[in-house]
Amino acid sequence: MATTKTRVFFTQILTQLMREMIDAGLNPVFDYIKRSTEEQQRMFKAGLSKCDGIKKVSQHQNGKACDIYFIKNNDINWNADLYKKWHDRWTKLGGKQVITWDPAHFEV
Repeated sequence: MATTKTRVFFTQILTQLMREMIDAGLNPVFDYIKRSTEEQQRMFKAGLSKCDGIKKVSQHQNGKACDIYFIKNNDINWNADLYKKWHDRWTKLGGKQVITWDPAHFEV
């Protein structure tokens, strides 16, 4: 497997996590895997990110972060235990710990 912190490594463990989520019967949606500077600035201005996209670059801009949402009854399921379970698995695969204010965020 590629070394940590690379886009290849990120893609490998993200693919593994996706397989496991689908095998567990979940319906994950993967969003914002690669974000432009303009999109990052829009999200920063809206209070949805702490990275402005220029002075502080998001891992989304580097292609090393993804937001994952679980869909239940056509809506996002924000069950904290569900996110904790998958973040625990993510860290075992080599990803970073959960950002407490952003449970959908997975990065290396």
